[in-house]
Amino acid sequence: MASKQINGGMLLLARKRRRKTQKDLAAETGVAQAAISRVENGTKDVLSHEEIQSIARSLGFPVSFFFEQEPLYKTPLSIHGAAFRKKSAVSAKDQGAVVALANHLVMHLRRMLEAVDLEPQFPLLQFEVVDDKSSVSEHARAVTSAAEAAQKVRKSWQLDDGPLPNLVKYIEATGVFVVQGDFGGADIDGVTIRPPGMKPVVVLNADRPADRKRFSLAHEYGHVILHPFPYDAMEKEANEFAAELLTPAKGVLPDLKKPLTIPRLGQLKLKWRVAMAALIYRAKALNAITDQAATSLYKKMSYYGYRTREPDEFSIEHEQGSLSSQLMELHTEDLGYSFDELADALRTFPTELAEMHGLKPPDQRPKPKLKLIIGSEL
Repeated sequence: MASKQINGGMLLLARKRRRKTQKDLAAETGVAQAAISRVENGTKDVLSHEEIQSIARSLGFPVSFFFEQEPLYKTPLSIHGAAFRKKSAVSAKDQGAVVALANHLVMHLRRMLEAVDLEPQFPLLQFEVVDDKSSVSEHARAVTSAAEAAQKVRKSWQLDDGPLPNLVKYIEATGVFVVQGDFGGADIDGVTIRPPGMKPVVVLNADRPADRKRFSLAHEYGHVILHPFPYDAMEKEANEFAAELLTPAKGVLPDLKKPLTIPRLGQLKLKWRVAMAALIYRAKALNAITDQAATSLYKKMSYYGYRTREPDEFSIEHEQGSLSSQLMELHTEDLGYSFDELADALRTFPTELAEMHGLKPPDQRPKPKLKLIIGSEL
């Protein structure tokens, strides 16, 4: 059969999604590794019909996926790793799979947004941490610290210095998508993709505890509003931003100045919705407790096994993003797509499409009424 041109970027995305090397794919499909490499690099743009079908079967994608013309492959500004470890501690295969998942989700959202005009309730602010406010870029407002930026964000959300009840809803109210994904065991907490012509998309590891996901989301949002390009201090700034966004100093300090015990830390976790270990760190950073007191509390948590898993009685509820699932419902309810038709339009098999957007499989899904309103019910 005649040869056909495919998108090398889509082949790269699909291969990384499935954690397969070019050598793996060549062995499974009979397509020469050199040909796969040249297609992905853009120096060879055609494969035979049989080769394309073989690749599609091996990678578990519809053949149509490989003919999409998406502005891919977008790399995130940073990869937020477990316990703030550097991304080099995570394998290249795991990094590639998570970034590919994020790009795959962006592909879906971009296509569905063609039929919708989103009107954010709150502005997506942009700040730049500078020593001299006269040197700030045109696109940003000057702040002297990441904590100051967090304070201004909270003010724009009309919040006082108390606990932030649902971080996901406030962030989605600025037009930023928050999606949870299966990271396949990768030791990564979250990534943010900034697609051209779209608001950023934050993808969080669905397998993380709720308090950790909240901090990861706050950290990633710090990157969104503070860091248009990478630099050495950005991870420290994102952590500072997250701490102030979730536990503003003026609000949390009175709680942290009272004697801290393990049970009290648990109660404060339920109030502020951040990890007990994070509260100890915050208390130390705000000079509410001494280094020795912090070390003693950490040792007690280790003794009881709470550094690995904090007690269930102090668990908080998971927060779910809703914009992506609302877009899906808009297409199947208001625009009349069947789920299979929508999956076909998004070049993804129906079962995987449902899994990616946190929906029930097509044969188990209810059909609720829907209104797409950003920032409702905050």
